[in-house]
Amino acid sequence: MHWWSQQACDAAAEAQAADPSPANLMAAAQVQAMISMAEALHRIAAVLEEQGESVTAAARPK
Repeated sequence: MHWWSQQACDAAAEAQAADPSPANLMAAAQVQAMISMAEALHRIAAVLEEQGESVTAAARPK
């Protein structure tokens, strides 16, 4: 887990503990969903970056 996702999870948990209303529970679930999407996009970007570096390295004249 990245530092930014850990901070978002911590903040959502604190808000939920301070006010466990249905609206806060929904907000915490939405934060978790956004964190999951952000982490997935981060992994996709890392793979694409690695592939781009491989293609660039292979295209260089020797």
